[in-house]
Amino acid sequence: MREFLSDNDVPFVDRNIRQSDAFRAELAARTDALVVPQLFWRGTRIVGFEPAELAELVTAYRQVVT
Repeated sequence: MREFLSDNDVPFVDRNIRQSDAFRAELAARTDALVVPQLFWRGTRIVGFEPAELAELVTAYRQVVT
């Protein structure tokens, strides 16, 4: 997911739940599941690497920022 977003010039904040108890707690509170990767943007949640869903998100992101 990181590479996909970077390749498409979409900025993101990487929150590694293995390195931070706070990030792990935040994810657990948001989803009740510690599955990674997950992406959240404007009410959209993508779980796992889903290229088609990520491509849709990139399109939506570009419409908002341009």
